[in-house]
Amino acid sequence: MIPQLQVGCRFPDFEVPDHTGALRRLSDFAGKDPLALIIYRGWW
Repeated sequence: MIPQLQVGCRFPDFEVPDHTGALRRLSDFAGKDPLALIIYRGWW
């Protein structure tokens, strides 16, 4: 089980494909520019 994230906790690094299919890691972007992470649950 994954522990719940708390305010101020570091988000775990993960890897997902981008719109071209290339794999991208959260750590590739974090700390370089402002970052907004949006997670959609499903394909409605």
